[in-house]
Amino acid sequence: METLPQEVVDQIASNLYRPDLKSLLLLSPTLRMAAEKYSEGFTRCKLHYKNLDKFVEKFRGTRFCWLRELEFDLRLPEILDHDGISPANGLAEAKAYDEDDLSTQICALFNALKSLEDFDGPQGTIQLKITSPERLDFNSTNTNHTASWHDHLHRLEQLPVLQSIGSLYVGPAANRQASNSFDKLGLRTPLDLSAKLPNLGMLRIDLIDEHHCDSESERNRVEAREDFARVAQTVSLQVKRAEIILQSRKAHEILDHDSAMPNLVRAGLEDPFSSSLRVLCRHLTQLQLSVIIDKSFFWPDDGQGDIWPNMESLEVKFHPVTPTGSWYFVGPRGEGSNVQGYPVDGIEYSGGGQVTEGDTIIMGHAPCRPSGWRLKPNPETLHPLLAAFAKAAAKMPRLKEAMIWSPIWWSPGSHARTRFSYHSSFDMMNNQRPLGWGIGYNAPGTDREYDGLDSAASEESDNENVRLFEWRTGSWEPSEEMKDLFHEIGRKEFGDEFDDDWDPDANQEDLFFEGFCFGKELN
Repeated sequence: METLPQEVVDQIASNLYRPDLKSLLLLSPTLRMAAEKYSEGFTRCKLHYKNLDKFVEKFRGTRFCWLRELEFDLRLPEILDHDGISPANGLAEAKAYDEDDLSTQICALFNALKSLEDFDGPQGTIQLKITSPERLDFNSTNTNHTASWHDHLHRLEQLPVLQSIGSLYVGPAANRQASNSFDKLGLRTPLDLSAKLPNLGMLRIDLIDEHHCDSESERNRVEAREDFARVAQTVSLQVKRAEIILQSRKAHEILDHDSAMPNLVRAGLEDPFSSSLRVLCRHLTQLQLSVIIDKSFFWPDDGQGDIWPNMESLEVKFHPVTPTGSWYFVGPRGEGSNVQGYPVDGIEYSGGGQVTEGDTIIMGHAPCRPSGWRLKPNPETLHPLLAAFAKAAAKMPRLKEAMIWSPIWWSPGSHARTRFSYHSSFDMMNNQRPLGWGIGYNAPGTDREYDGLDSAASEESDNENVRLFEWRTGSWEPSEEMKDLFHEIGRKEFGDEFDDDWDPDANQEDLFFEGFCFGKELN
């Protein structure tokens, strides 16, 4: 065996069962290398900053080329009790302390990977997961304050460029995604790290941009979105696929549909976060999005829309609230159509925080009293968003599938239930099944998955050689102008023929089920 080339030994080892590979470890160096390679013992690794030295020692040399998945858990400093520090200076110092420590951990990780790359490392083959730090003192008296900030990384110029990383995930650990005990990393964090990863092909972001009944949180949200927008305008993503999730799966269920929401846009009418996200994502091949956006994500205010040259698969799950704090939906009979957002500066919520002179008190905001009853489109806000989506999708020559949708939730709170007693006959809503309102598109020749609803259009649409538009919009019927905008999607590439999967006599039974939406992992 010693005289055989390593490639031949590898071929032999690849056909052995894992228990048999153990017997090869002590026979010879070539057999040991082959056994280690195909044992899968060096394909995955989970670590934190305290065991980076052991990681480098273990994977130095050829073993680093076998590594496929690396999960790095960020840890907050062990000294987390800031109760003895005055709120005026203590919280700022605590934030700076956390940020400095997290930055040190990231820098140590990148330096460790760089030291391994120096020995002829792999090129874009490692999936790197950086998990948000868990705040172990989540029940302390300072939780409401410490949980409101977004941690930013420092000393980014000191990070080395890494050639080995092909996929990046930033967010909570997979088994803790529903937890609210994780520290908030700044929304710009994945962009900062991506700039150091030239072989990155896939980016997954699972961070938080959700409404809280806390004035400081809302102000920090605005700053985090503005910070993201500034970075996004200057970063050129090399990735082909991205999943950007800034809203948890059930974030819409903690909203109070009776309330105004915070205005996250401090200047002008166009949301800088949405417009910068368009610039960032325009050259992607696949995109899944769950964010608070407005029409400027799809179409700029100047009316000069750009071509999205590579987009093939697009799913946009938009939050039911606009960036300016108004709603995309109204009640079954038009209730709540004129609710406007409020400025986050100079705001304090009832029941929390110290109110200073000149502050405005905002009563009853989610998640203080969850209540859901908005089901129908608000023409003032949703129609422009849909039109912008359709115009942008028509400029995606390679588009195979697309969907724009928002989760629907029917559960009026005790303070609103009597106003909607006329709606009690809607059994599907009362069963609180996970629903969504939206529109889907499939190009000819693509796999078409139906949601199990026995609509006549689904049964009759057997011709997979034409474009298919699926309207899961309840009883809402788009105007002819809106239909024409959507029917432009794919017309230039596939011709004039299309099918509309829509029933003009539909009720809430024809809303999307969430399970019908793509919701699949990107390739």
